Amino acid sequence: MKNWKTLAGNGGNKLVLKNNYIIAASLHQVTVWKEDKPLLQHHTDTQQPGFPTLIGDQLYWGTGVLDLAANVRHEIPGMQEAIRTAGGQYRASHGNEYTPSVFAWAPDGSVVAVSVQWIGNPGPPPAKVLLLDKEGRLLQTLWEESNLPVAALYISDKWILAGTPQFRVFDKETFTATIIPEQLPAVRIEMTADEKQLLLLQHDHIGLWDTSTGKEMNRWKGNWNDATITPDGKYIVAVDFEGKPFLISTTAPLEQQQIDAPGAIFSVAADNERLLAFFMHGAVVRITTLL
Repeated sequence: MKNWKTLAGNGGNKLVLKNNYIIAASLHQVTVWKEDKPLLQHHTDTQQPGFPTLIGDQLYWGTGVLDLAANVRHEIPGMQEAIRTAGGQYRASHGNEYTPSVFAWAPDGSVVAVSVQWIGNPGPPPAKVLLLDKEGRLLQTLWEESNLPVAALYISDKWILAGTPQFRVFDKETFTATIIPEQLPAVRIEMTADEKQLLLLQHDHIGLWDTSTGKEMNRWKGNWNDATITPDGKYIVAVDFEGKPFLISTTAPLEQQQIDAPGAIFSVAADNERLLAFFMHGAVVRITTLL
């Protein structure tokens, strides 16, 4: 059995491992550990769906920024109103407004992509992906359609990636879209640190793509609930619908090694040395070595 360490305090299923920080976020709460020890826990009244982005000791999470040193979250003025009105494109009222489905902040905190869905009387497009600047001003409507809201977004140094029904990769400067013809929308998007490999999780398979060629390198079929790729691109950790975790070497793609775990896992994150997991029972977050 692997030596799993249970972290003190409850967490969430959106996990981040960066330097000496461990972060677990849910819709209304984020928990932060430093050197495996509890640092802070913060609650919000409004939902903040999506993965937080850590820049120094500033945690960009949904419509605000949490200062980890001071344990103070600053709401970005106008951000919530920009979301409700799709950047001022529509008039919003109680019960007739856009609500966020997922946030994805850029690595430098300069922009945020927001998937929104219309709640209320018919009229506006049911689903959009907005790009806002760090002050909450609309820069671009990247996508809109009479469809379900996008469940996964990701921003790298070069691109904005959206899990639309036909997967889209947007150039950050020109907003020009490249379409990857996937049949199902992606539910998780990740890239390696060098941005050469792209992981797309769909519930019936995991795809690993070469960003230089735009071609799929490998595909792992199965019933997958979550997956993550290490920053160096050497390993994928995948979790099936039963909560069983598997370690996959990207250089030996036919080998899937089941990871010993003290219970069913819901979601995972990994760096090149550690594996972080949110367990299905008890909202417990545990950490162990990757290999």
